[in-house]
Amino acid sequence: MKRGLALAVLLILIVCIIVFEPFRGAPPNPEVEAQGKDVPTVQGSYCWDSLLRSQCVDKTYRDGLDLVKGQKPIVVSAGEPVSIELSGTIESMELTQWNDQKKSSSVTLKDDQFKAPTKPGVYAYELQSRWEKGDGQFGFSLKVQ
Repeated sequence: MKRGLALAVLLILIVCIIVFEPFRGAPPNPEVEAQGKDVPTVQGSYCWDSLLRSQCVDKTYRDGLDLVKGQKPIVVSAGEPVSIELSGTIESMELTQWNDQKKSSSVTLKDDQFKAPTKPGVYAYELQSRWEKGDGQFGFSLKVQ
């Protein structure tokens, strides 16, 4: 009985150690939401330091449009608020918007939110974030109607 209990405690401890933040091998994925819908994100290049390993992963893409290529955009209404939530202590966060004519512009975030464009079309977003343990790029796509 004691041996089984000790084994169970050991297994729980191992699972907790693997799940907790100091052992994360990559930056946390952002949670993006628009009109109550989760917007799927794609992880781009990143560098991350953790307790067990440090690594940089370079993914090949030309721009935000290329990063989200093949991803189905989430349909939103023009001017609709879009929220971005990242875990951990964020040192900086920059958002770039790409339209289907491959033109980019910086997007201002206010309280981790921005408004979807007012002009209909498909837009790609590239999020660049920095934490104490590293940095990462993420992409997502919206279709404004």
